[in-house]
Amino acid sequence: MSGEQNRRSTRLSRRSLLQGTAAAAGILGAAPTPAAAQPRISKVAVNYQDHPDGDKRCDRCVQFQPPDACKVVEGTISSQGSCRIFMLRSA
Repeated sequence: MSGEQNRRSTRLSRRSLLQGTAAAAGILGAAPTPAAAQPRISKVAVNYQDHPDGDKRCDRCVQFQPPDACKVVEGTISSQGSCRIFMLRSA
């Protein structure tokens, strides 16, 4: 393959990559539908514990879904639990 053909081939590959990336970004940026299951993170990955860490408690976190679930962490969650991705819910 000559240098010019190689450059054209590289440009096409980059173009294809950019088009694919743009398409993926559009899909990922789309609003989630209620029917689509959202992947959740394991308790181990977020260092979940079933007791508070100071004033950090799941029932004070924006991700907590009463009575015993989390938008982000998989499995049953204690309202008194805590993890490293705690985000205080505004009053």
